Amino acid sequence: MDNQKFRIKFELTDEFGNDYVNESRVDVCYECGDRELDVIGEQLNVFLKQCGYVRKNDFIFMEDITEEEYEALAVYLDELRSGKESDADE
Repeated sequence: MDNQKFRIKFELTDEFGNDYVNESRVDVCYECGDRELDVIGEQLNVFLKQCGYVRKNDFIFMEDITEEEYEALAVYLDELRSGKESDADE
């Protein structure tokens, strides 16, 4: 089976009692290089925007990493983003 249809559902009730629900049926095309985790991450990003959680950088990193790798990546991203801001000021 080259493609598989996934059903993905997210639900959220915020602190004000607002309910948000998103259910999608999406194809995962393995021949195209799609991975289930990437498709879930894409749908999660869409859901968060629909709930009002719009972020400047709206891509959630969906890789399997250790806690130590996460901490190192967080430091690197902070340095990278700080450098971009400094370059933009010049």
